[in-house]
Amino acid sequence: MSQILVHLFRHNRWANGLMVEACRSLSENQLDTTVEGTYGSIRDTLNHLASAEGGYVFRLTGQPRPLVHDDPFPGVDRISEILERTGAALEEVAAGLNQEKTIEVNRPEGAVTIPAFVILLQAVNHATDHRSHIATILTQLGIEPPGLDLWDYNEQVLGA
Repeated sequence: MSQILVHLFRHNRWANGLMVEACRSLSENQLDTTVEGTYGSIRDTLNHLASAEGGYVFRLTGQPRPLVHDDPFPGVDRISEILERTGAALEEVAAGLNQEKTIEVNRPEGAVTIPAFVILLQAVNHATDHRSHIATILTQLGIEPPGLDLWDYNEQVLGA
């Protein structure tokens, strides 16, 4: 697969890590904060993000999921570990993915076959959306969220 896609997943992993770090020092009350129009509390959103990334990795590689949707919040440290591991796995899949590869996905209406790259791109889209939710909540708490866009990544990681 294209090196550009690998960079997209490196950015995703980096952005997830920065967002988790921004949440590391939050109080229990702050972790439970939610804002209208977001997924839920910061705690629930981090849990959902880590669970979903584990699900994408499972679909693409068969690696066991470290966290499932209904699992209780394991703490910021564990979320950080999960997102680092799933981020690395998604990056590895992106590096070696054959564009013709398909995955069978179970839907309520039955199983469907989709290109594997759709799952990869969904992982990035999903993470971006939920990081934005957390950023909105942090802003409402009076906390400046980290800059996570690709301009920031270029400057901070690539040094350009």
